[in-house]
Amino acid sequence: MIHFYIVHHELSEAIILQTYLSTTDFTNNVLIVDENALFNTPIDHPSVIICSIPSLTNNILKWLKKQHTRPLLVCSGTGNEIENIVNTQQVFAYLQTPISLERVLSLKKNIYDYAFGIAKTETAEKRDFLFIKSDYKLIKITLSEVLFFSGLKDYTQIFLKGKKTPLTTLRNLKDFESKLSTGEFVRVHRSYIVAMSQIDFISKNEITIDTYTIPIGNTYRKTLDDAIDKNS
Repeated sequence: MIHFYIVHHELSEAIILQTYLSTTDFTNNVLIVDENALFNTPIDHPSVIICSIPSLTNNILKWLKKQHTRPLLVCSGTGNEIENIVNTQQVFAYLQTPISLERVLSLKKNIYDYAFGIAKTETAEKRDFLFIKSDYKLIKITLSEVLFFSGLKDYTQIFLKGKKTPLTTLRNLKDFESKLSTGEFVRVHRSYIVAMSQIDFISKNEITIDTYTIPIGNTYRKTLDDAIDKNS
C-alpha cells in the first residue's frame, strides 16, 4: 500500500484528486491535509505528498528534507505554474490541471513502478564480489575495490582502485545495475554507475572519483540526492 497525502489550496480540487486516487483495484490511504496537519501526521512508508503549487511552501520543502525516508513529492498546477516553479530537484512528477482520471492513473502507475521497483532492488542479496568474463578469462572482482562502471553500448568498463586500465566485459550496464546493492552503488547517468564510498566530491553536475570526472544526468539526480541523504 502507498499512502497519499494531499495538500491543496482548493478543497474541491483536492476532493476530486482524492476520488481519482481511490479509484482502481489498489487499496490506498488517501488523506487531505493542510500544512500544519502534514507536519504533525506520522508519515507511513512508502508515501506520496501531492501538493498544489500555490500551497508549496519552503517549510514543506524543508520538512521533506528532514524525513528519514523521504516521501515522493508530486506538484499539481497549471502549465504556467509548472513552468515557473523554481525548485525541481525534490519533485518526483508534475500533475497538470485540469486533472483527469487518465492522468491520475498514469501518475499512480509510475509511482507504484518506482516505489516497489526500488523496494525490490533494495532487498536484493548483498554481494561482496562478482565474476566477469574479460580477455577470455573469468575474473573475480571485489566490489569494495570498484570505483565505477562505465557503459559502452553492449560493453561495460569496470574501473578499479590502483588499476590504470579498466576491465572490459561483454555485459551491459543494466545487467550490473540489477546485481548491485543500491546502498553502495548508484546510477548517476545513463552511462555510469558509481560506488558511493569512492566519491571524493560532487559539484553541480559532476562527480569526482580519483582522477576521473563523471557527469550527473538530470534523470538520475533525484536518485543520487536520495543516496546522499541516506549517507549524511
